[in-house]
Amino acid sequence: MANSYKGNPIVLDTFTGIIDLASQLGYASGTPFKVNSIEWQTPTGAGDTALITDAVNGNTVFSEKCTTANQSIIKYFSGAWISNFYIAANGVGSGKIVIMLA
Repeated sequence: MANSYKGNPIVLDTFTGIIDLASQLGYASGTPFKVNSIEWQTPTGAGDTALITDAVNGNTVFSEKCTTANQSIIKYFSGAWISNFYIAANGVGSGKIVIMLA
C-alpha cells in the first residue's frame, strides 16, 4: 500500500523515506496543522517504535514503543496546532500512522 495524503484521516504506511507532511500536501515546510489525534495502528512486534518530531527543533510530537503486538496506540491532541510534522526514514518500525486533522 502507499501513503494516503488525501482526505481526513491521513494514513501513512510506507516509511522508507523522509516524510515532511506539509511538503507532501503541497504546503510550505513548517505549515502548522490542527490535529485531533495520532494513532499507531497494529504495530507488529513488541519493541517496535514510532517517532514523529517537529523537524526544525527536533521536539517530540509522538514517541511510542510497542509492548503488545497488534495493539494500536493513540494520542489525543484535541485540535492543537502542530508545525513541521516530520517522520525520519524508517522512523516507524511497523504498522500504520493515522493522523486525524481537526
